[in-house]
Amino acid sequence: MDQPELFVFAGPNGAGKSTLSSSMVPPGTPIFDGDKEFILLKKQFPGLDSGNLYDAVNGHIFSDWKETMQNRNTTCAFETNFRTEDIMKSVNEFKINGYSTRLFFFGLDDIAMSFERVLLRVAKGGHDVSADNIKANYKESLINLQKYYHAFEQVILMKAASKENGQGVSVYLKFAGGKIIDESVNLPHWVNRIAIDMRTFVKQMKVQQDIVPPKHTQNPGRSLGSGGVKR
Repeated sequence: MDQPELFVFAGPNGAGKSTLSSSMVPPGTPIFDGDKEFILLKKQFPGLDSGNLYDAVNGHIFSDWKETMQNRNTTCAFETNFRTEDIMKSVNEFKINGYSTRLFFFGLDDIAMSFERVLLRVAKGGHDVSADNIKANYKESLINLQKYYHAFEQVILMKAASKENGQGVSVYLKFAGGKIIDESVNLPHWVNRIAIDMRTFVKQMKVQQDIVPPKHTQNPGRSLGSGGVKR
């Protein structure tokens, strides 16, 4: 049986995760989109507090989905703003169950772009996000990307794109097998920062691999049998 894969689509608000994720996985791959789940709950329970609905989505609904995917041993994907470290608990659950993991991070050059894209989405009838959450999601997603990228078998840093605007997918950098395997020119600041960290990580791993542990030699002054001093 082929090893199942977990695709994680991460990035700040308005980066294009929901727009492009389905085109980047095998046809029919189940994708968990928390925003879509929230909208469904909001329609079913319009009187409930939005905070409680989000707690339900991120709690038992997501947990049940993960359990179903793992029980079926099927390739799947989920979307996240990567705002908290808790997302790595989910990634590790899949790894423990034999999944390979691949992270696609959709980046924006600055936080102003995140605000602009959310406003554009709302104007077209999409869901809104508060200013505080946009700021937190932008900042924390980059922090957690830098902190946890090496926990994935493969990492692809993407330029945020939009099918609506006719912008195709483009790749800034690919990291796999403990090294950078592809890198474009004229990288934006946020990618450069991660690339520098990746190169440092690669050097550190190489140094660790090159360190040969000292051989343990028998002390000639000790008897192999009794442990006493030779006479």
